[in-house]
This record gives sequence, structure tokens and C-alpha cells, in this order.
Amino acid sequence: MASIWILGGGSIGSAVAKQKSDSGYAVTLISRRSRPVSEQLDQRVIVSWDWSDVIEQLESLPIPDQVLVTNGVLWSDKMQPEKRTQALSQESLLNSFSANVLVTAACLQHLSGRLKRDSHVTFMSISAKVGSISDNRLGGWHAYRVSKAALNMLVKTTAIEWQRRFPQCALASYHPGTTDSDLSKPFQQRLAEGQLKTAEEAAICLVDVLDNHVTPETSGSLFNWNGSRLPF
Repeated sequence: MASIWILGGGSIGSAVAKQKSDSGYAVTLISRRSRPVSEQLDQRVIVSWDWSDVIEQLESLPIPDQVLVTNGVLWSDKMQPEKRTQALSQESLLNSFSANVLVTAACLQHLSGRLKRDSHVTFMSISAKVGSISDNRLGGWHAYRVSKAALNMLVKTTAIEWQRRFPQCALASYHPGTTDSDLSKPFQQRLAEGQLKTAEEAAICLVDVLDNHVTPETSGSLFNWNGSRLPF
């Protein structure tokens, strides 16, 4: 039976977990709190997203066929997307990097120590189009943009290494489009009609890209929700 680790049990993570489980995958869903999901899923509640806690969760699991990291943060009660550089703070930058980069980094570090040359693992981390440096024409959202750009570079750099060490593995970062979730709620009123995806719609697009577009030949790419590749 094919298997997948999903880190992050929010709207997209839970929807992908359901879709993968329904298609016959053995799903391990790791999240900060218990979710109302099928009993067929191996659901694990993690104490925090600190590096050591992530590693501790993964150490006891067999290597899967696929890994998906969905957790991230754009805003919180204490942090809002910056409109001006003057609004930047150490706290917002550290929080953004912790949520948007470090979980993926911990996963990749852990896997790099366990994979073998003939391993077949497909890895995807949810990023954002606003993390594209060349596509940035509006500015703003400094901490979020910077952290997602760093995430894209982390995936790209690891992909180059894995092409040498684990040539049958593949990695990608992924822009899911705007999904109806807690992350996007404060910004949904600005969207054009039809641009907002339900979590289920977003999961269908994501699974298609994960299953059919992320290959050793495309490893390191930043994919858009429709399977096209976005510039860095």
C-alpha cells in the first residue's frame, strides 16, 4: 500500500488526507490538534512545530512514498502582513520563518539521513506565488514573502543534492491558489468571483500535481496549482 506523511492538519492538509485515504493510501496526518477525520487515518498530535518535536514524530515512522508539508502562517492576532518596511519586526520575521520554513527544513534534514540511493520519495511543501522574487510587482507582505522565498530556495537546493544522492526522489514547492481557509479569510473580499477554491477543490489540484508533475526531471520546481511552473 502506498503511503504519505502530511504535516499540518488545516483546511488543505485535512482535505488532502481524506482524498489520499479514499484512494487507498496509508495516511499519517500530523497536526497540532485532533481533527475530525476518518478512523482509517493515522492521526498524530504534535506538541509543537519545534525542530526537535518534528524529528521525534518522524523517527518512529517508516519512510513513505510521499511527503506533504502544509503548515504555514501569514497572519495571527499578534502579526499582520506588512504594508511598509517600517512595520517589520524581529518577531514577525522569526515567526514567519519558524512556521513557513523550519518544518520543511526539519523534514528534509531527517529524510536526508534515512533515504537510500534507490529510495523513491516525492516531497512537496506548500509555498506561495508571492514568494517568487521575479514575480513581485506589488511589494508588501515582507515577512511572508521573504520566508516563502527562503522555502523555495531550500527545496531547490535540496533537490540539487538529492539528484546526486537519491536520483529517483523528487521535490517541489507548490502554490495552491487562494483557498477558503483561516489563512486567507481576511483577504477574500478582494478576490474576483470564482478565484476562491474550497479546500476540496484545492486538494484535487494539489494531488494531481503531486502525483503527476513532481518527478526527478522537474525536481526543485515551484509549481502553480494548475501544474504549470512558476518563476523563482
